[in-house]
Amino acid sequence: MKICILTAGKGSRMGEYGKIINKSLLPVKNKAILSHTIESFSIDDTFVIALGHNADQVKSYLKIAHPDRKLCFVNVKNFDGSGSGPGLSLLSCKEFLQEPFYYVPGDCIIHTDLKKIKFDNWLGISKIKPSESNAFCNVMLEKNRIVDIHDKEYCHENFAAFTAPLFVSDYEIFWRYLKNQSLIDNEHQISNGLWGLVNESNIYAVNTSWTDLGNLEKFKKIQSKEYGFDFSKPDEFIYFVNDRVIKFFADETIISSRIKKANLKPNIFPKIKQTQKNFYSYSYFHGNTFYDSGNPKSFKNLLNWLDENVWDKREVELKKFHSLCNEFYFKKTMNRLDSFNASHKGFIFPNSVNSESVPELKKLLKSLSWELICDGIPSFIHGDLNFGNILYQEKPEKFLLIDWRHDFAGVIEFGDLYYDLAKLYAGLIINFQHIRNGMFKIFGNKHVTIEFKTWNKQDEYIKILENYILSKNYNLPKVIMLSGITFLNMAPLHKSPFDQMLIAMGSVLINRGLGDLHRN
Repeated sequence: MKICILTAGKGSRMGEYGKIINKSLLPVKNKAILSHTIESFSIDDTFVIALGHNADQVKSYLKIAHPDRKLCFVNVKNFDGSGSGPGLSLLSCKEFLQEPFYYVPGDCIIHTDLKKIKFDNWLGISKIKPSESNAFCNVMLEKNRIVDIHDKEYCHENFAAFTAPLFVSDYEIFWRYLKNQSLIDNEHQISNGLWGLVNESNIYAVNTSWTDLGNLEKFKKIQSKEYGFDFSKPDEFIYFVNDRVIKFFADETIISSRIKKANLKPNIFPKIKQTQKNFYSYSYFHGNTFYDSGNPKSFKNLLNWLDENVWDKREVELKKFHSLCNEFYFKKTMNRLDSFNASHKGFIFPNSVNSESVPELKKLLKSLSWELICDGIPSFIHGDLNFGNILYQEKPEKFLLIDWRHDFAGVIEFGDLYYDLAKLYAGLIINFQHIRNGMFKIFGNKHVTIEFKTWNKQDEYIKILENYILSKNYNLPKVIMLSGITFLNMAPLHKSPFDQMLIAMGSVLINRGLGDLHRN
């Protein structure tokens, strides 16, 4: 079979996502929408992909994710201006669809088994509210045969909405009518071709099960069902397809920097198999994150492994290194807090958290010795060493690090060892997997109460890390303060109420570290 998938549209209803990535590549259940469609058809089928907005992204993704599939790419010249639209995009693919074919939009997932439908020409329908009908192509039925079409009009309940997919057997009739240049909502619509099947043949309607992902609200709704709390970033995505992991970054320089860093220590990172514009991939690691499989004994082993395999000390001119740390810690923290304040007008910073008193944050940061914070240890580091980025295999025991930070204040080859230690400490205070699963609540503003699920045996984990830090003669209060600083830096990157929790817990850790420092 031939299957035509339209991905040309700009995704104007997808908010910030539509500007960054082609909407057909948005992940649902860790796969691009496009992958769900492709995997629902046979390996012998051919896919005709209409390209337009962020065309290179679609081609790059498919070359990595589905190299075994038969793909034909068609560039749609007008995918945004007057006269564009799904009808024009489909018509652009006519040359490659001179036989019966399926049409599937690039922003939905079909759940119905299409092989069981035996009509020559048919389309999928769903019942919708009459108040929403003007957003759809609506069809009137006699039994299940389509007899009338009202496209982008308000319709009464006797109409059903054409959703997806469409199967065209009488393709010559369909193409002849689709050439009609009449526009609806200033767009060339597919209903032009459907009228040909109504007038000169028969076309039937089939109730199909599908997931509509055509706008930001619908996509966010699906995301919220997958996760209790959405950690996703609009410029970074991950996919799991065909036993490989695929990463997307809007900023291509992050990919090149990550690859360069991975090549410096290939035994601790996954081997990158393929790179394309905005993407890289590596083989799936058949283990679990440390969140799922770790225990106090393996945590001790992890620290020894990091010490032996990751944290190589580097000879760096100290003045230069202090300057990098100042950039990374002080300047970045101040910029991030400015961003937080700009988006949280009138925010009240806490004076107590879970009955633990803390100075107001501005006063707390003035109490910090930034000179001490910036007096780091130049070393090779991971850079985002949370327990979701540590993969663990028990037998034989093996650790693998993923999602490494691409640089430290612009430097790839080294960073501050204290930063990795602080990330580990912070990850023991807040279990981010529990946060993702929505296991937290926050109440109050000046006097904050936070309820959140902690690690099982949290105190034992923290004791192990603190003993390791002390055994190496590292500064434990500094690690605790840096953990709080990492929470402050994270706050403006996340949504409410987790951003407020990060501010509160960051304040607590900085205050604790300062107290321990003064007592020592």
